[in-house]
Amino acid sequence: MKFKIFVHPFRPKVQKEKIQELLHSLDLKISETDPDIALIIGGDGTFSYYGKKLSIPMLFIGVPSNEVLGSKSRLAEITIQNLPKALKKIAKGNHTVVERRMLDVRYGGSVVRRVLTDVYLERGLFAGCIRYSISITSDKIDNNSNSKLAFTDYVIGNGVIISTSFGSSGYYSYLDRIKNPRQNLDELFDDEKLGVCHILPTYATRLLNSGTNYRGMVPIRYTIPINSTIKITAIREANMRLYGTTFHSKGVKIEWNKPITITTSTKTAKIIRLG
Repeated sequence: MKFKIFVHPFRPKVQKEKIQELLHSLDLKISETDPDIALIIGGDGTFSYYGKKLSIPMLFIGVPSNEVLGSKSRLAEITIQNLPKALKKIAKGNHTVVERRMLDVRYGGSVVRRVLTDVYLERGLFAGCIRYSISITSDKIDNNSNSKLAFTDYVIGNGVIISTSFGSSGYYSYLDRIKNPRQNLDELFDDEKLGVCHILPTYATRLLNSGTNYRGMVPIRYTIPINSTIKITAIREANMRLYGTTFHSKGVKIEWNKPITITTSTKTAKIIRLG
């Protein structure tokens, strides 16, 4: 069994050399070319980045921070202090590998960007709310209309979050964290669903597949079937960006009337669980 170490390329929370020393002390092999297992060390951003790129099983290792606003590493399976014990368990085969669903995001042509946790459209250097539509279509039959699920939300607000189950304890859970900031959240829905969460909407209405407007309360947050196709379109020009598809934090500038299409990826992420 061979390991490879991955850290943030610019802001590593621990030096790779220290982890290499630990592996050597346990007589475990390191390979830069054909590893069997990836050790991802850092915070949730680092986990999300490598998680969508690597095809081998990955162990997410958090590094606790004493800073008030430091990394929370909510996606970590273990902390760095427990790594020696975890490596011994893995070497003995005392672990499982679970495959987690990811998203494919398309914008500006046929380029596909994969996302493990969440992707969100949000206003940039802009003082007002953004206006956007989000259309949901699915082959699943809607019980209310007895037809395929299809509707469009028209929203004025700060943006919208699309989350996988694996990423649902992150930005998608902001409503729960407002109510209880100290709450430790597990995943908020299962792997057969995707989550949609509007960010501080001031107005929302829904056009149903029947062609009639539903002007009641559109949910701020809801789930949809995993096989849904999501299309987000800014319907008025504004400074807005798409986050979650790049390693840097600047996001991608989004033009109005140019849709973002999100579907479930055929690729999965292999995550190590120690039980």
